[in-house]
Amino acid sequence: MTTIPKPGPAPAEQSLRPPRPPQRYLTQRALADLAEVPARSRWVRNGDVRLHVLDYGGPGVPVLVLPGITSPAMTMDFVARELSGLARPIVLDIRGRGLSDCADDYSLEALAADTEAVIEQLELAGTILLGHSMGARVAAATAVRGKVALGGTLLVDPPMSGPGRGPYPTTLAAFTRQLFQARRGTDADEVAAFWPTWPRRELELRARWLPSCGLEAIEGAHHGFESEDFFDWWPRVPGRTTLLYGANSPVVTAQGAAEAAAGNPDATTVCIPDAGHMVFWDNPQPALRLLREALVRTIDPTPGDTPGPSHDSGAMASSSAPRATDGLAAPEELTHAPGYLARRMYQAYLAAWLHNVDATLTGPQFAVLQITGENPGSDQRSIAALAALDTSTMADVARRLENRGLLSRTPSPADARRKLLDLTPEGRATVQAANQRARKLDEELLRPVPPEQRAQVLAYLSTLADHWEQLGQES
Repeated sequence: MTTIPKPGPAPAEQSLRPPRPPQRYLTQRALADLAEVPARSRWVRNGDVRLHVLDYGGPGVPVLVLPGITSPAMTMDFVARELSGLARPIVLDIRGRGLSDCADDYSLEALAADTEAVIEQLELAGTILLGHSMGARVAAATAVRGKVALGGTLLVDPPMSGPGRGPYPTTLAAFTRQLFQARRGTDADEVAAFWPTWPRRELELRARWLPSCGLEAIEGAHHGFESEDFFDWWPRVPGRTTLLYGANSPVVTAQGAAEAAAGNPDATTVCIPDAGHMVFWDNPQPALRLLREALVRTIDPTPGDTPGPSHDSGAMASSSAPRATDGLAAPEELTHAPGYLARRMYQAYLAAWLHNVDATLTGPQFAVLQITGENPGSDQRSIAALAALDTSTMADVARRLENRGLLSRTPSPADARRKLLDLTPEGRATVQAANQRARKLDEELLRPVPPEQRAQVLAYLSTLADHWEQLGQES
């Protein structure tokens, strides 16, 4: 068991506080979780505070994920994975949680300064901030402070409590009770008493990672919920910003959402159906679909579009060619470079796929379903090779499709270590419907090319793909 030191209360304070749980800690099983995620640990400092992040990598725009009051970075893994391929997710262990240090100050200003340190030291200029709950308040404060260059903000169910606004719906005693329970040892079944609708994996992760949260960190954030008014920051949040909230959330009520829409009329508001405050855990697929749509709009707005008020999920955005701005222009050696053009095409293709084919089924997932449908009963490694996926990515894709009831995995009679894949009836229906839409998209993607030249263009693209893959494998 790894103990994470934290400062104790001064002697004069000890008699004023209830008994404390033991120091922050992580079990060996919790630490092993880190080896199972497609991200690497990175560290930055803000003064004396060491901050830990999970960096999922990738060529896309950086998206810095800021979790909630009792959510270490590891518990946001399933959200980060859904954004991989569309962006480069980086999830912060907010101070006093996960592997980040405790501190004396848990105010919004201090947490925003941590966020700025991460952006500056990891060179994430132009990053998009994605914050949930407490993290959404931190994202708003960071944007308003204006000390780092941001590409936009996505705020998910931020606490709208504050002075004169009534208490935060979850009491500090309730948070403390859950923390005490986790510190003395808990499991997914016991955590389900608090969160009965959550997916099993997320219950297990919470059971293992909640003990890494410091009580002072939770107390500091909860105090901020009732002493720092979100609406002091929200009207001043600049640039592209979207507020997403649960339709059944006690934290962002219908009245709160209406006040937010009026307070920042340039922002987009998105209501997540059948979800409470823990929107991604309460109703994962619709919540993640709407998040991806909002992210695409933030990354690449429709040409000529300016932010405007909206109260639904809106339309997906398309990519636009680089344009001269205020007398500035990108150099021709960049804009005519094959890698630059390939990146533009890839970003545009992602947006087109989400809009025209399926906003919850990713391209790799679709490829696995389609190949499995053509080769039922084949082993997972062979399907990965045909889909041009590495084994770790394939394992993650297959698990997600299995969890959605689209794919079945059974041990091979000859070797139980090999998994044989097959489509479920729902999987066959899903891939058939998606395939029809994908073929229509193919036609639209090639529409600028004369029909008699399309086979040749595709052959050139295939040749380039083969050659680039070979270049990437050479040492």
